[in-house]
Amino acid sequence: MATISTEDPQFRRAIQACTVALRRVADYELDPSLHRRMQELGERKEFLSQGEHEELLAMIDFAHKRTNEKLEAQVALDRLRTVLPGVLSDG
Repeated sequence: MATISTEDPQFRRAIQACTVALRRVADYELDPSLHRRMQELGERKEFLSQGEHEELLAMIDFAHKRTNEKLEAQVALDRLRTVLPGVLSDG
């Protein structure tokens, strides 16, 4: 198995690219207009048309998946910080 130095520029660029992608996911926030629409539909869920009900379910599924991805990205960043102290910048 090859040994890779954490000082290797290619290694640092690869980690930096991963970190940027993970931070983008970890910092994700649901668009305010989407959040408002989901809240509006949820507040009147008993009176929704079939189409609105399907829309609400799709929005809930989307928000749930993004939340899971966000949490997974935060865990991955924490793990990288633990195993590569000093390599990962906190910015």
